[in-house]
Amino acid sequence: MFVAMVYFAYLALIAPFAPLPARRKARVLTVSFAAVAAIASFGMPHVMPLVYLLIGYWLPAQLVSVPNLALERWLLDVDRRLLGVDGVARFEQRAPRILVEFLELAYLFCYAVVPGGYVWLVVAGFGGDAERFWSIVLLASFLCYGLLPWLPTRAPRAIEGERVRRRSAVRRLNLAVLNRASVQWNTFPSGHTAASIATALAIGSSISSAGVLLGTVAVSIAVGSVVGRYHYAADAIVGALAAFLAFAMASAAPAP
Repeated sequence: MFVAMVYFAYLALIAPFAPLPARRKARVLTVSFAAVAAIASFGMPHVMPLVYLLIGYWLPAQLVSVPNLALERWLLDVDRRLLGVDGVARFEQRAPRILVEFLELAYLFCYAVVPGGYVWLVVAGFGGDAERFWSIVLLASFLCYGLLPWLPTRAPRAIEGERVRRRSAVRRLNLAVLNRASVQWNTFPSGHTAASIATALAIGSSISSAGVLLGTVAVSIAVGSVVGRYHYAADAIVGALAAFLAFAMASAAPAP
């Protein structure tokens, strides 16, 4: 609960200073104050943290108007250094079709990992760990989303275009979902990677087998996001670090 309140208060604090039309800043202020008031009044019962996670993803994008071109160039340069020039395109063309489809499918599962992890936790009889679970997941995610107003970039696919013909049928579904549900900005660090790995870490401390399975899915999501050019390599790497940082902070915090 504390993590979410601080996050929305932070958005309300920075909104007035954004060089944007007044109506957009007012929208962020209104929603942020409403979220803080709702959390303070009703807490975060059941799946409400998931609702605040979605609002927390959408809201910072309202404070962005243009990309940081220098940061985009740096992220692309890191990709070239780590993966080679056109290394991802060559991999996508030469890798077995089943691997390409698997990585695209893994990325599609980024939307299901967090709610799935929470349901698994409750059904397995560890509902008492839900508050800690949400603290880890929200902190990791909000660390990424909260930087968007300061570090706005476009996804690499938006810059590079589809330079090669993709061999994935799942990709069309991924792009359709992104076109309808995404804020159309790239988060650095990657919120998808951070949330997925944080979910695996959080549930793994209660159910080790679930942690291993979700951890495998989370790593696949991170790799798929880079191969599919939904994120830069640096996004995924720093997103993973954000997840581990959130887990470490929650583990170090005294029990309520």
